[in-house]
Amino acid sequence: MTNKTSELHSKQFTSHIEELLHLLEEFSNILDSESDCIKKNQPEKLLEVAAIKSDIANQLNISTKSIEIILKPLNLNITTLSQSNEFKALDQSVQSNLKTLVPKIAACQDKNLANGMSIQILSNINQHTLDLISGKQQDVKLYGSSGEKTRTGNKQSNLGKA
Repeated sequence: MTNKTSELHSKQFTSHIEELLHLLEEFSNILDSESDCIKKNQPEKLLEVAAIKSDIANQLNISTKSIEIILKPLNLNITTLSQSNEFKALDQSVQSNLKTLVPKIAACQDKNLANGMSIQILSNINQHTLDLISGKQQDVKLYGSSGEKTRTGNKQSNLGKA
């Protein structure tokens, strides 16, 4: 066992992996809470959840960097470790944790992307509604009968005018 691979077998590496798994579980739960807030139209609670989410995301970054520092001398990262020769030499519990790590990361990424898209869609709807109410010029792109984009702009909105 070389000096580079000995760090993979250290208690420090094992604790970093366990910490990352714990943080991913917390992050997944907070993403579920965020999704519920979006669905139930709870903007105040959404702001609270966003602050917690930001804190956990920062902790995830720190934890991930700690692991990457150990893996860098081996030219590995979290996703490639499980396909390496070094992986086979790791303790079974560490192997098991690493096997669950990548799917959890992907699941959290998918949830975060879905929540972000939902928030963006709601923001666009709200902005469009505000523009309609305030009578701002609309520049809508539609497809004509030939399949080409055409611009239609409201000349003047009579909404809200006496």
